Amino acid sequence: MSELTLNSYPAPAEHARGRNLEHEAVVVLPDRGEVKVLNEVGAQIWQLADGTRSVRDIVAALCAEFEAPLAVIEADTLKFLAELLQKGMITLRA
Repeated sequence: MSELTLNSYPAPAEHARGRNLEHEAVVVLPDRGEVKVLNEVGAQIWQLADGTRSVRDIVAALCAEFEAPLAVIEADTLKFLAELLQKGMITLRA
């Protein structure tokens, strides 16, 4: 597994299915029978993590939408994506 950095390109895992709702998202891992509900920020990250944007790009988009210091958004985004990666919900593209 690759290391998650600001230059990584996260994308949904092949088996993960997600649906964005009004202020949250639901991600289903059918092969594991798992469902994860993401809050508003998590849903935004999930939507942006489509394999075409780097973590740095995702952080920039979040900075434009939420009022928080860049360092906090970077750290929180990396932590959240690391959790999704560890749970098999995302993969990293080169």
